[in-house]
Amino acid sequence: MAVLDKTRMSLKISSAIIALSLSTAATATKNSSEKANDDSDIVVTGPKSVKKVIARFIDSAIATPKGGKHAGQFARFTGAICPSVKGLSEENNLQIEERIRNVALASDIAVGRKSCAPNVHVNIVADGAEALSLIRKKRSDMFDSVPLYKRDLIAKSGGPAYGWKRLDTISAEANVAQRPDNVTELPSDQIDKTYVPTLYSNVKSRIKKTVKQQITRSFLLIEKEALVGLTTVQIADFAAMRSLIESEQSTNSDTPSYSILSLFDDGNGPGDAPETVSELDLALLSSLYNSPSDVSASMQSSAMIHKMTKELTAVGKED
Repeated sequence: MAVLDKTRMSLKISSAIIALSLSTAATATKNSSEKANDDSDIVVTGPKSVKKVIARFIDSAIATPKGGKHAGQFARFTGAICPSVKGLSEENNLQIEERIRNVALASDIAVGRKSCAPNVHVNIVADGAEALSLIRKKRSDMFDSVPLYKRDLIAKSGGPAYGWKRLDTISAEANVAQRPDNVTELPSDQIDKTYVPTLYSNVKSRIKKTVKQQITRSFLLIEKEALVGLTTVQIADFAAMRSLIESEQSTNSDTPSYSILSLFDDGNGPGDAPETVSELDLALLSSLYNSPSDVSASMQSSAMIHKMTKELTAVGKED
């Protein structure tokens, strides 16, 4: 299995976006030439089109947070991620775990040592709805911060992938004591204790928030039948994207076909599914994990768009 090259892949634009950018810029130049006698300013709209593409991609990939974009925040892991994959052969499990680690590294996301305690759980199951029902009955604590109505939405999403996150609201100014967590198997009869974090902050700002949203655990169930014909790279890349961001539960028709998030979209035939995580997928992860986490989601999104556009247009000029 090929290992992702961080330098080569983490900050490159996909050929589809380059084509769109150059095509739009060419159109703008042509229109400007036709209006040579016009006294109005000539505006090249190529970069603006790139921004629109990026903004639409962010909206389709990341779920709107609780409270909306202006009040809520995009959540992310604040510490190192540690993937655990179960349900396939030991060799395939290890391959997928290693690939998830490499996707994270290529996106400038911290990764724990091989002996770390898992916080990114990927389970391959025969029946997703049945496995989810069992977990809700025996290990409801694994949903923790997920409200009941969202648990129902996950169950009704139809699969073949069922994912959710355990979130904590923590101080934006300083790290708080993390609650211990002993989730290692899905499911289990062992019961976790409940810990309530203490928040404190001296932040006084109209822009910055005193808290931020932290992903403490990510869970993903994928039905085995849906993996027929797929490679471990495709499985791992999809699992990485679904696990490292708070994404929509159901199949999203707005998800661009070049994103690995469209792997199980309706209408994808054997040859239609993306073969690997796209460069724009990596740019999304990198921009999310390297943008301010103590502001609203709308400001996070603006920072991400700026970071991604700056990099993508720079690469476009080099080409």
